[in-house]
Amino acid sequence: MDQKRQQQLRDVGSKLENPPATKDALVKLLKQAATCLTELDQSPSASILESLQPSLNAIVKPELLKHQDRDVKLLVATCICEITRITAPEAPYSDDVLKDIFRLIVSTFSGLSDTNGPAFGRRVVILETLARYRSCVVMLDLECDDLVNEMFRTFFSVARDDHPESVLTSMQTIMVVLLEESEDVREDLLFSILSILGRNKSDVTTAARRLAMNVIEHCAAKLEPGIKQFLVSSISGDNRSMNSEIDYHEVIYDIYRCAPQILSGVTPYLTGELLTDNLDTRLKAVKLVGDLFALPGLAISEAFQPIFSEFLKRLADRVVGVRMSVLEHVKSCLLSNPSRAEAPQIICKGF
Repeated sequence: MDQKRQQQLRDVGSKLENPPATKDALVKLLKQAATCLTELDQSPSASILESLQPSLNAIVKPELLKHQDRDVKLLVATCICEITRITAPEAPYSDDVLKDIFRLIVSTFSGLSDTNGPAFGRRVVILETLARYRSCVVMLDLECDDLVNEMFRTFFSVARDDHPESVLTSMQTIMVVLLEESEDVREDLLFSILSILGRNKSDVTTAARRLAMNVIEHCAAKLEPGIKQFLVSSISGDNRSMNSEIDYHEVIYDIYRCAPQILSGVTPYLTGELLTDNLDTRLKAVKLVGDLFALPGLAISEAFQPIFSEFLKRLADRVVGVRMSVLEHVKSCLLSNPSRAEAPQIICKGF
């Protein structure tokens, strides 16, 4: 069997060195190559590796690696992913070639939004291979920061509610690995994540929002400094360091649901919004805090107790609209969980 497999690999590799001129013939050959490579185990014998060498060299020649046809690009990416799987943990190519390889791989992910397309399965295999073997970490070694950011944005834009769970899990794994292995989280990458949060974004799917929240939950310690800086600067009215289009109240709402510990350094600023003379800001803060405390199944943490106390004091606010908003929210708090620990405090203050 090994001899037959070695001969197949040599034959395919020989043909790839001088690829056919027509697209149909090239696609057929690349499918043969992909099938041969898929059948190989990781870290095969020396004789198999020797037979693999012609394919390994041919597949990254510019006429294949930088081919412009969509179908050809996907098949080339499939073959390269299999090669990197087979040779893992060793990187089989030079840094310059690896950069081109990752550009190609990231470009294939834009098609993951088409769950019914004939090529969806191949794209999923590439995604899952990248996640399983953590080969995405090489992108950090190559300083492909812009490409990493592009991949994050692509994942958020293509994530669909009808995606198989394995697809969303693989996206999450890749993003978490890249964040955890990074020395620092770049500001533009943090923006890509935070811009997905919020309840009223018509251009963001539920799956994408859940993906962003899962990533934040798993990388809370890594992301906390950047998120705190963004929220503090937003509350203070200084948005120059980040995109001011992000609704920081919505960011707080979603982070409270997935990683509330991140917000411990922000609570004094949020309390300040409840006390401010600016009515619009005070109303928005009351609505946010009321929404947080009305979330079912979430107990109020010790860090948020001062905010909760100040929120209840707004029942005596001099503005009727603020008092009515607090009443509506404390009602929701009690309805969501009548036996919650804070129920006596709510009843005592409000009724």
